[in-house]
Amino acid sequence: MLNTIGKGLYRILCAGALTLSAPGVANAAEYTMKMGTATVNDVQTYAMEQYAKRVEEASGGRIETELYPAAQLGSNSRMIEGLQFGTLQYYTGPAAYLVGVDSRFQVTDAPGLFRDAEHAEKVFSDSEFRKAFLSLGNDKGLVVLGIYPYGETSFVTDFPPLTPETLEGKKVRVMASELERKAVSSIGVTAVPIDFSEVSTALQQGTIDGVKTGARVFTSLKLYDIVDHLLITEEGIISELMVVSKAWFDGLPPDLQKVLHEEARALEPDLWRYALADQEKAYREWEEQGGTVHRWDPDLRAKVAKNERDASIEFLQSNEKTEEILDLIMKVAERY
Repeated sequence: MLNTIGKGLYRILCAGALTLSAPGVANAAEYTMKMGTATVNDVQTYAMEQYAKRVEEASGGRIETELYPAAQLGSNSRMIEGLQFGTLQYYTGPAAYLVGVDSRFQVTDAPGLFRDAEHAEKVFSDSEFRKAFLSLGNDKGLVVLGIYPYGETSFVTDFPPLTPETLEGKKVRVMASELERKAVSSIGVTAVPIDFSEVSTALQQGTIDGVKTGARVFTSLKLYDIVDHLLITEEGIISELMVVSKAWFDGLPPDLQKVLHEEARALEPDLWRYALADQEKAYREWEEQGGTVHRWDPDLRAKVAKNERDASIEFLQSNEKTEEILDLIMKVAERY
């Protein structure tokens, strides 16, 4: 986490770089966009940095940005509340953390919905999907501008996860969505939803036996210093959102609202490339740091993914709202 001096220097350096790279930028900004995310040195911070550059340049300097990575503005939940209250203008993080705003946000994380990351990108780029999914927060004080992946799901554990049987009964950290708890429970795992900031401590103290999320989380937290085993399963996509405060957005003139929408959409392809390349780097880094990497054979992986998919679909179909958006995603997925 950046200290106070480091944080200020970070913003100053960013602002100076933006000014130099954007000819014609006005000296005095009309609007400030305070931007936050919970992580550092991953696709979320990359998304925030790149979006800040794009918006400052495309707005001609009328919007200036302040960047706060590493949960400097609080937990994911606290930052989402900040968006709703208008004290934070921009946030990027997992869609699963917005389930308290609208339960439908968790649907894109259902395991087995997509053949692979490339298939998911096609679905997330589909105009029918975007019209429905990106509008979910409009009546809750949020404007969702874009969607991209953190990566595909995997596990790290303090025991060899060579078969699904070794996972059975183990306590594994998941994000706070009920969908993810249902999915891992289908393979016998005991789901423990805890905040990102508490993962390392929970592993060290034995509160949990493992973690399920994207591989870059494992390496950014240096979990290879605590546990040895990384199990690559890639049965689901962790979807990330770029979100701004509706109260702030509504106060912008139409041309700047257009800038925010257009620059988020234009950035998405770069974020897909970055996230998937970063995932592969994380797999390599785990081994380079002395950890052990495991992969299930394709048949076993498909079997586990089907179990998780079936449990997820059953759960989502039990609620009329989530069933509706699930049906849409599945329909769009069949097109590609």
